Formats: sequence, structure tokens, C-alpha cells
Amino acid sequence: MGLSQSLLTIAAMMLLTTLAIRVNSTVLMSQETSQNSKFGLAAISLATSEIEEASRLAFDENSNDNPLTSVNSLTNVSALGKESGETNPSNFDDLDDYHNYSYTDSTQISAVFRVWFSVNYVNTASLNSVSSSKTWHKRITVNVASPSMRDTVRFSSVFSYWVFR
Repeated sequence: MGLSQSLLTIAAMMLLTTLAIRVNSTVLMSQETSQNSKFGLAAISLATSEIEEASRLAFDENSNDNPLTSVNSLTNVSALGKESGETNPSNFDDLDDYHNYSYTDSTQISAVFRVWFSVNYVNTASLNSVSSSKTWHKRITVNVASPSMRDTVRFSSVFSYWVFR
């Protein structure tokens, strides 16, 4: 075998190695994207379930027994959160009990999810901005993250208090 044939063989091996590395890289990126999509769907499902679970609760602690007619009767902004004896969603009785609540969901086979909540009064003119005073509208935000995912899933929903006469 001459020098030119040896160089041609080495060049062919280098080309084959480069091609193999690129194919493997593409396959790995496709698998990563697929896994991230699966974890994202699981996180979306979890966040949606949490918002649906919260929607079954009363709007405010003070609206459990009697209809409210004044915004002054609502829970103070600084008092949003769990009341005494309320430790988890099974004994929450109103929407703002979810404020600053968090837990880790390890029931999924594929990943462990960290879930945390915030509940705030929102301005009537702009439901995206938090109000520093009581209003007839509360926004619950559910965040779901996992070390297995690239991004955090964040869902929000605004609940309003209505009195039907």
C-alpha cells in the first residue's frame, strides 16, 4: 500500500468518524427534546389539575357562610395564606389558602416535580398586575418545575367573587 492510499484511507476514516459523531449528536438531541416534551406535558397536566382543585373552594374565608357585600369584608392582603389547622389542600376551605403553599410530587414514574403557588388580589383594570389592596378578583399562579425539564411551567387563573340576588 502506497503513501497516497494510506492518506486516502486515513481521510476516509476521519470522514466516517465525523459522520458517526454528527448522527449520534442528532439522535441524542432528538431524545432530549422528546423527553423534555413528555415532562412538559406531565407538568401542564399537574398544574391544570391544581387549578381545577382550587376552583372548588370558596373565594374567601369570610365568604364561606354569608355573602359579602363590601370589599372591606375580604381577607387582608397581608393575611393571604393558610389559616390555623390548614396544612394541605385536603383541608383548605378557600382559594387564598394556596398562597405560599408548595410540595414535591414524586408520584410520577418519569420525574420528580416541585410545585409552588401564589395567590394575590389583582387590579380590576389590569388583571396581570398585583393589587396592594383588596379587590373582588384573586389570581392563583401555579408553578411546576423539575430537574428533568429545561423550563418552569406557570399557569395562572383569575377568580372573581359574585353575589347573585
